[in-house]
Amino acid sequence: MVYLIDTNIIIRFLVGDNEEHFKIAVDIFDKIENGQIKAEILEPVLIEAYFVLIKFYKLPKDEVIEDLKKIIALKGIIGDKILLLETLNNLLSKNIDFADALICAKSKLYVYSKLSFDNDLKKC
Repeated sequence: MVYLIDTNIIIRFLVGDNEEHFKIAVDIFDKIENGQIKAEILEPVLIEAYFVLIKFYKLPKDEVIEDLKKIIALKGIIGDKILLLETLNNLLSKNIDFADALICAKSKLYVYSKLSFDNDLKKC
């Protein structure tokens, strides 16, 4: 069985502002890290986690990106890890928004063309 991780699991794990939920999230990520369970982080979940951590919790962008990259790199995380990691790398290095970072990553990895009026996509 593969589990889909919701944003709140990632937030509780990284922020730890609810002790009960934090302990459960730690247990979940321990099992993922040890390969006991397989889980996937969908692109919208990653986007939401990033924005909540940056905008609501006011955490530094570079720290949030590094923490999210560590989660994605866990042994039991499956799915398009390379796409998610490339998106986070684009966020950090190109100073563009999340949607543009994702479009840049997908166009690079899958050799897709881009259609946009957005000049930020030229940074890809």
